[in-house]
Amino acid sequence: MENTKELSETISSRFEMTVAEGYTLDDLKRVLCIRILELLDKNLERLLSMLYRVDLNQKKLDEIFQDGSKDEIALKIAEAVIERQLQKIKTRQYYKNQESGLIE
Repeated sequence: MENTKELSETISSRFEMTVAEGYTLDDLKRVLCIRILELLDKNLERLLSMLYRVDLNQKKLDEIFQDGSKDEIALKIAEAVIERQLQKIKTRQYYKNQESGLIE
């Protein structure tokens, strides 16, 4: 799936991590979760900066940080990041297709 490839490339770049080619969405979520856990433990300020650049909704982020263990927080952040990046990919595709005259 082309979206998964683009998603993997974007997330690996944004979160300074290596993602193997052919990763599934679940693989990507697992690796991203591990990276987020690492940042939660070692460099929260850097994580928050990355999340800001990804353009996560602040209210949603606040809710995520309210409850749960670090593992739960990392998983919820990973899911939110993936969801947001997929929204951005779909939006780019929509406007690219619209410019090409494929959508009226």
